[in-house]
Amino acid sequence: MAKALVLPVAIRLPLLAAAMIFIVAVASTQAAVTLMGRQTDRLVDALGQTYLDGLSASLLPHVLAGDDRGTRSALSQAMAFQTDVAERRLVFIKAGGGPVIEIRRQDVAADEPLPGAIMAVEQGAFFRDDGSKWVWRRLISSGMNHGTVAANLDTSALYSGRSMVRWSLLAIDLAFSGLCAVAGFFIVRRIQRPVTMVATRLYDAALGVVRPIGPQEIPTNDAQAERMIHAFNAMVHAVAERDQVLEHLAEQQRAADLGRLLATVAHEVRNPLGGMRTAVSTLKRFGDQEQPRRDAVLFLERGISALQHVVDATLETYRARPEWRPLALADFEDLRLLIDADGRSRNVKLDLHLDIPDPVQVPALDVRQILLNLLLNAVRASSDGDVVELSAKLDQETLLVSVADKGRGIDQQMAESIEGGSVPATGAGLGVAVVIRLVENLRGRVSIQSIPGTGTTITLRLPVQSTAEMPA
Repeated sequence: MAKALVLPVAIRLPLLAAAMIFIVAVASTQAAVTLMGRQTDRLVDALGQTYLDGLSASLLPHVLAGDDRGTRSALSQAMAFQTDVAERRLVFIKAGGGPVIEIRRQDVAADEPLPGAIMAVEQGAFFRDDGSKWVWRRLISSGMNHGTVAANLDTSALYSGRSMVRWSLLAIDLAFSGLCAVAGFFIVRRIQRPVTMVATRLYDAALGVVRPIGPQEIPTNDAQAERMIHAFNAMVHAVAERDQVLEHLAEQQRAADLGRLLATVAHEVRNPLGGMRTAVSTLKRFGDQEQPRRDAVLFLERGISALQHVVDATLETYRARPEWRPLALADFEDLRLLIDADGRSRNVKLDLHLDIPDPVQVPALDVRQILLNLLLNAVRASSDGDVVELSAKLDQETLLVSVADKGRGIDQQMAESIEGGSVPATGAGLGVAVVIRLVENLRGRVSIQSIPGTGTTITLRLPVQSTAEMPA
């Protein structure tokens, strides 16, 4: 399913503010127009009642005198006298079912009926679909009902004008609200600019480009934004300093690795070379004799094989190689060879206790580097004549590898820090940081048992990889 398009926060927030400004402006204006319309309706009702007051006053003398002709004449005079409100029909209905006296405008159909509500309700008003309004009430004098006075007033001009005003106001309101919304959008964008700037730099930093915000880009009229940007720049400078320290540490690690490589190669090559020099001397002296010649050549072949093995084992550990391969028993023999020089110089031996298949599906190069660091540290922590033990076994789908020495032990705080996967603040060499990083990459765990003055056992628990997890 395609991922829905989501606008960034830097756009969503100003758009939301603009939409709220637009909606509030339009809604408030329309509410005001609606209230004005209702007020107009009330004024029209009051105007109708006022009109009936005047009409009733002109009709009452004729009604009391029973003069129907005078009543009709008064209705005709009222119809003829038109100002702002035009009458369509004027009606007087005598009480008790008497005759209906009515005056119509010429454009009003003669067969247009009277509304039934006029006879059913003493007083009332309602609008017709044609824009006119009926108003009526009883004509009462001295407590006696003489009939009903009704008027059909033409208010279409009034309401059509009001409708035009309403639509004009709506158009103006929409235009003005739109301008306010656009202005609000850009104002919020401007207010949001420092946050957006910091967010953009953080995104660039996640991609590896860490840059501070220049002084010309720091707002001077917003103290809070200025503090935020200064804090970001301080973080950038701290990251730069950290990178410099890490680069320095990496350089030290490379120098240490190179020194270890040279020391290992020099020591391991010296012994075979001594024997090979003896074999060459034998060939020079007894080269014409078959047996001494054969023995010397075989010795030279073994010496060359030993040199090749030393070089291969050393390069296998120190040279970066992209290919993945499983851990084999031969890797443990290589580790024995690589620490042999340090062991002999301190009279420390290495005992291997291996109960694993050949091979084990864990990354050989990473495990070799971890174990080499642990073994060298164990040898250097041991005393003259001590034995360092390296054991390995499988526990279901986990490879358990232990390195045990009888040295001075590890500080408890440092042991807890290593078990927790963090580099100790003090007292730890670069090899410890390498071990922690590689174990974390292998999704493994480290446990340490250390008794000061008695010895230390470091156990690695490394998950065996399934076929699906192995690199192609």
